[in-house]
Amino acid sequence: MLVNRLLERVRALTLRERLLARRGQRARARRPVVLVPGMCGTRLDDARGSSLWGTTRTLYVGPRIARRTDVRTNGLLRQLTIVPGLYAHDVFGGLVRALARAGFVEGEDLQVLDFDWRQGIVAGARALGDLVARIRGFGEERVDLVGVSTGGLVLRTYLGYGGDDPLAGAPPNPAAARTVGRLVYVGAPQRGTFDALACLHRGFRFAPAGKLFSASEAAGCQISWDALPHPDDPVFVDEDGAPLAIDLYDPATWDRLRLGDPATAAERPGCLARALALHRALDRASALPHPDAYVIGGRHRPTPARVLVRRDGAGVYVPPPVPRKDDPYIGYLYRPGDGELPEASLRALPGLGPDRIWEVGPKAHAAFASDAAVHRLVCEALLATDRFIPGTDLRKTKSLPLAPV
Repeated sequence: MLVNRLLERVRALTLRERLLARRGQRARARRPVVLVPGMCGTRLDDARGSSLWGTTRTLYVGPRIARRTDVRTNGLLRQLTIVPGLYAHDVFGGLVRALARAGFVEGEDLQVLDFDWRQGIVAGARALGDLVARIRGFGEERVDLVGVSTGGLVLRTYLGYGGDDPLAGAPPNPAAARTVGRLVYVGAPQRGTFDALACLHRGFRFAPAGKLFSASEAAGCQISWDALPHPDDPVFVDEDGAPLAIDLYDPATWDRLRLGDPATAAERPGCLARALALHRALDRASALPHPDAYVIGGRHRPTPARVLVRRDGAGVYVPPPVPRKDDPYIGYLYRPGDGELPEASLRALPGLGPDRIWEVGPKAHAAFASDAAVHRLVCEALLATDRFIPGTDLRKTKSLPLAPV
């Protein structure tokens, strides 16, 4: 699109961007990169080739997709056209082009994981294992992985179990991590996110003024359940802000507190059990050595993080994404984050050093994949050198005579 490309060209002219592109194009030891999108990140078609998700039309008037079986993937969601030929809402296209300017060639040393995100994190990890195996062939070459949003959970599951299914009892597999050189997590919910619960309770909109994906629609996608907050993290509080010992993963909790769509009650036990088993599987795998990793995210917006359980038995209060100024409970229902992902979950990668957390400030969590600052940091993380340059001990340095003036 003309406007999108023009803006990218202008940004690419800055000295910082030109130096980064030059460094990437001259890198000799660059590893292949796999980009792993999260929920809604790949296009979906029906068996006849008609678009179900991933076009501007389906964003506003598209069909229900959660429980359909005649679905096939159709590549990365790069953009949503607003004015044909002139302007589009960027999704992942800008990130792919930024990697291309840094020297990565799509289809060669830049691959995109094309998977059906509706099926959940374990299905994504299985697809990632197949793709990594095809890239490596019979060699020992390592790959770098970039996971965006829930794509980061796909990375974690692959690192812990490879292509095996932890929900079927597979043990942690240290061999998977040996296939990876470096990981970049972009807005990844390491311990889940409250926003998944909110989506399951009231639905969500992918874009402002777009169609509402109902709570029932969200519940029909296992990935929504897989992204729920970690079972050991407090989610429910009373009207004084005190934590309540209520099990989020007990289906009876959803019935008693009237969470979610009652029409999905029959499928909740299975979905919750799978999500709980996934969290426990990631806990077991956290003891394995983790490859070199960077985390990119934000803590610049108040982010919903707790459900208020009312004393009068009137159900629960699930806070909105943007707090109301007159909300008396704002102090303990919100935490720092990017508006959807609390900072505590972003930082929860086992063994992560403070110097590997890079903060950015897009307007919304959904804008991370299209944010130019995020593109630059992803390239910086992939191109970061492992070379160690020792400091100079001035006490052991001989003084040199000054030249006469």
